[in-house]
Amino acid sequence: MDTVLCEAIRLSGCQLVERLLPRMVAVPQDEAAISNLIQVAAEKRKRICSTGTGSSFAANYQPPDDMIFLLMVGMNQLLEIRPMDAIVVVEAGLLTTNLAQQMAGSDLDFPAVLADYPGTIAGAVLGPDHGGLRHAEIRRRLLGLELIDSEGRALRFGSSAIKNVAGFDYWSFIIGSAGRFGVVTRLTLNIEKMLPLTDIPNLKTAQNSDPNPVQWIYANLCKDIDPHGIFAR
Repeated sequence: MDTVLCEAIRLSGCQLVERLLPRMVAVPQDEAAISNLIQVAAEKRKRICSTGTGSSFAANYQPPDDMIFLLMVGMNQLLEIRPMDAIVVVEAGLLTTNLAQQMAGSDLDFPAVLADYPGTIAGAVLGPDHGGLRHAEIRRRLLGLELIDSEGRALRFGSSAIKNVAGFDYWSFIIGSAGRFGVVTRLTLNIEKMLPLTDIPNLKTAQNSDPNPVQWIYANLCKDIDPHGIFAR
C-alpha cells in the first residue's frame, strides 16, 4: 500500500475508508476536498471513479491498480426547495428515497421511477438505465448541475429558472455518462407535476434515435472537460 498516497488523500480533506484498503476509497465532505483530491490524482497518475453508495459493484469486482473510488454519500443535503417555483436543489449524495420522504405530503411531484432507485440522486442521473424510463424522466426535469472537472475547477451548467433553459441543453448528455466528465456535486430539478411519460407520443422513437451524434458529442465533451483522462470510463 502506498502510504504516501494514503496521506495525500487524507490531506486533501477526504476521509479514507480504512476498512476497504487496499482499495482506495475516499469520502469527501465538500467541493474543496474533491478539487484537492483531483489534484492529487493528477500528480500521482491515478484515475477517479465517482460513485454514490458503491452498491452497483459486484462483490468480486477487482478495481484497476490506478483507481481511487470517490463515495459521494457524505454530501447528502437537500440544499433548497422552492415550492412556488417547483424547484429543488440537492447535493449529489442524497439518497433518492430520502428526497422522496422529505417531499412526501406536499403538492410537489417526485416520480416513483426516481424515488424507487436504490441509490443517490446523482446515481439515478449518471448510472445505467436499461429500461430508459428513469433517464427520460430526468431529461425533462434536470434544469442544471454543478461538477468538478479534471483541473479541479467547479463548473456550473444550466439554470434554476425554467425560462432560461432554452436551446441546446448539452449538460443533458451527462445523463448516463457514469461520471466520465467530472464529479457531479449538486443538481437542480424541476419537481412540478407533469404528464406521465406513458402519455407522451413518440417517446420510443426519440429514445431509439441514431446514437452516432451522441457519441460524437460525448467524445468532444470528454476532450474539453476531461482532457487528461482522469475520470474512469
